[in-house]
Amino acid sequence: MRPEITKDVDPRPWFAGLLGLYLICGLAFLGFARTPLQAGMVVVTAALADFLANRFFRKRTEFPWSGLITGCGLALLLDYGSNVWLPLLPPLLAIGSKHLFTLNGKHVYNPALFGVIAGMLLGGGLISPAPAYQWGGTWAIAMFLGGLAMVVFIRKIQRGWLVGSFLVFYCAQTALRAWVMRHHVPAEAIWLGTLTAPAFFLFVFYMLTDPATSPAKKGAQIGIAAAITVADLGFHFMQGYYTLFYAAFTVQTVRFLWGWIKARGFPESRVLVRKAVLASVLVGVAFALDRTPRGLTESPGFTWVEKDLFPSKQGTILTDIDPRLQHVGKWILSVGDAAAVADVDGDGLQDLFLTRPMKRAEDRCTLFRNTGDLTFEKIQLPALDVIRADPAEYGLPSCAVFADIDNDGDQDLFIGMGFGGSRLFRNDSVAGEIAFTDITERSGITGHHTCLAAMFFDPDRDGDLDLLLGNSMTPYLPDYEKPTPLNPFRLPRPEYEGDRRMFHFMHASWHKAENGGLNQFYRNRGDGTFAKEDIKKLGMPETHWTLALNSADFDGDGWPDIYAASDFGPDDLYLNEKGKGFRRIEGSHFGSIGKDTYKGMNASIADFDRNGTPDIQVSNVHAPMQAEGSLLWMTERMADGSVLFHNEAAKRGALNPESFGWGAGVADLDLDGWPDMVQANGMVDDSMDRRFDKPRDYWYVNGQVARSDPGVHSYADKWGDTRGYTIWGSQKSRVLMNRGGTFHDASDVTGLSRLGNSRGVALADFDNDGDADLVLTRQFDPVSFYENRRSSSAAWIGLEVRGNGKAVPSDAVGSVLEISQGGKKWHVDVLNVSGFSAQGDRRIVVGLGDDKSPVRVNVKWTDGTSGEYGPFSTGGYHQIGEWQRIASAMVR
Repeated sequence: MRPEITKDVDPRPWFAGLLGLYLICGLAFLGFARTPLQAGMVVVTAALADFLANRFFRKRTEFPWSGLITGCGLALLLDYGSNVWLPLLPPLLAIGSKHLFTLNGKHVYNPALFGVIAGMLLGGGLISPAPAYQWGGTWAIAMFLGGLAMVVFIRKIQRGWLVGSFLVFYCAQTALRAWVMRHHVPAEAIWLGTLTAPAFFLFVFYMLTDPATSPAKKGAQIGIAAAITVADLGFHFMQGYYTLFYAAFTVQTVRFLWGWIKARGFPESRVLVRKAVLASVLVGVAFALDRTPRGLTESPGFTWVEKDLFPSKQGTILTDIDPRLQHVGKWILSVGDAAAVADVDGDGLQDLFLTRPMKRAEDRCTLFRNTGDLTFEKIQLPALDVIRADPAEYGLPSCAVFADIDNDGDQDLFIGMGFGGSRLFRNDSVAGEIAFTDITERSGITGHHTCLAAMFFDPDRDGDLDLLLGNSMTPYLPDYEKPTPLNPFRLPRPEYEGDRRMFHFMHASWHKAENGGLNQFYRNRGDGTFAKEDIKKLGMPETHWTLALNSADFDGDGWPDIYAASDFGPDDLYLNEKGKGFRRIEGSHFGSIGKDTYKGMNASIADFDRNGTPDIQVSNVHAPMQAEGSLLWMTERMADGSVLFHNEAAKRGALNPESFGWGAGVADLDLDGWPDMVQANGMVDDSMDRRFDKPRDYWYVNGQVARSDPGVHSYADKWGDTRGYTIWGSQKSRVLMNRGGTFHDASDVTGLSRLGNSRGVALADFDNDGDADLVLTRQFDPVSFYENRRSSSAAWIGLEVRGNGKAVPSDAVGSVLEISQGGKKWHVDVLNVSGFSAQGDRRIVVGLGDDKSPVRVNVKWTDGTSGEYGPFSTGGYHQIGEWQRIASAMVR
């Protein structure tokens, strides 16, 4: 029978106190991806709902210890992305279940268990159990939870047989799973991932042992433990996620149905009425809390028309890498398909450069000249032949950036290399004949890189563009005394028995990895050469996994700042200290700027709400075990000169739910005056290494690896075999239309419905008709090109901004435009890059809707001066030049 709870033995205060303590530690130290506001809302809502429900249903007033326990458990177990109101749903459903599902006067489900299951099922994919790696991933945390539970209250609630038998059964089941999966995942990954996960111990000691929902007799306790273990094994064989929660819920549901059948009766009518009222309230609350902006059902005035313009064929890279890495090669080489746009030959048409590391050698890095009417000519560049042909010697081309590094008026080319030395090419085109010369050796850009991101900007405002080169993985293997480059094509041979140093380069944490590559800063000397400076002395010592870089003046002091998006941990926002260096900023709690624990894939900048300040979009993963979602940092400048950043992705419809996000591009796609977005999605599929009749899900395997200790998952040889598996592959990219600062998905109604594994998003007006066409790079397929066909005749203006090449860089990067038409205003930053694996059209295009009246422009140049230009007519491109402080209106 259920042990009587009195004031002397009531274990609930101990439960609540220990869970509350752990919640505080998680928010303060362990990196839980919940804000204090979200956690507080969950706890307070559960406690208040429990108090009111007891008053309404049981006619009694008591301190809501049970509600506090439920609230703390849900705050520990669930993630909500950046959603503000959704955290209210699980605690309300959890407390409601105590009174809605009852049998013999007792509630059937542990409230926290019901809240977890109901939140996942009814949360529209926006609620997910917290990933295991955010709990610390060590034995210490697990022992803390289990040890205190055993010492403090397990004996008091008389559930020792339940806990003991379940641990025995589950260890045996784990051993069976480790043996079955021995060819896919190392056994220690499964063992450590299971038995060091605090979520497992929370389930065992704090959820399974609920006196109201677990049996009191020894035999029944052992039976329940066995039933949950078997059900969990079944969910594992189906490669399910969160198997313990579903197993326990399934067993409790069977118990409830069996008990109800045995009872053979219905509650009296007044009880049924109360339950019906409660159920109606809960359903109403669920609908009310779902504030996700809806997708568009009608065309926004344009459609995408796909054209096959850039064919390519796959190479043999996955089998060319070192045989010891081929099992995880698809993960290591899952990035690098990138696009860069520039007018290379000065003919007024935007040309395109592609890096495609997974393709055959002749397609691996190629330049396409725009010949008009959306046709392109492949240009042979002998200077690229060397880096195309031998990735083992030179690495893989993995990003590209155009910039006028010598202020001579044409676009030079930087190619970032993965597992090799990056390259710089000077544009020597003459009279329409395109030519590039490799000047890497004399330029001063040296070293071994894992470069997926780079940008040119002018942080010291001297008129010359400097280079910030981002490294993702560590360029050099960390455990060797002599600098040893990381080269997946030629790993070092073992020097002694058990030597595994060559495998030690994977991320050391899933939420706070600091074993990535140190970024590099090259100061432009003004003569076409660069001086490498100590980036640590410049205030950027972090070794995060940099995937994307961008720059704008966020705090409005006239100096360009930096945003670096990082995989496996916090991003880095550096404020410029007036050209003397940079200062990293971070918020006060986890989830705030500089303290996110997400997978930063992208950094796109635009004034999304048109309040005059540049905002930042950061793509992220939103998938089971990582329900994080994209970030949308809205910038707020304060009167004292400081700047605040608020993540409003969920509120504004930019979360990109249930997707593996990569690059994003920004442009006014429908020319209504608001910047829209295209979001690339999809990780990897089995198109290059098909082994099974039906693709298998690696995310399940990844879940076992993710729960293991860094001593396991930071070594590549301990990862499961990815060959023949998919990782959130073949997903649909999204078109997010901006409607007054809120985004609405228009993928289907605009024709962007093809599934794939996309990476970079380059938006550019290739036919000079005012609307942005789309280049979508795909890691394992040819690049997709989409023409933007408008059905409306909206007005627009295009601006090409040029500096004087002296005090202001020729590219005018870092200058800020205030564009005005009547009483309307737009603030636009001149950028060098546009996001992960992409450099789009750097000309400024503003949609004007139906207004065709003249436009005026104020330019704040990077040297601190400003100028008024215009009026300009609509419907064409104009060049704003600063060569002699005059503006020319050259309509193209």
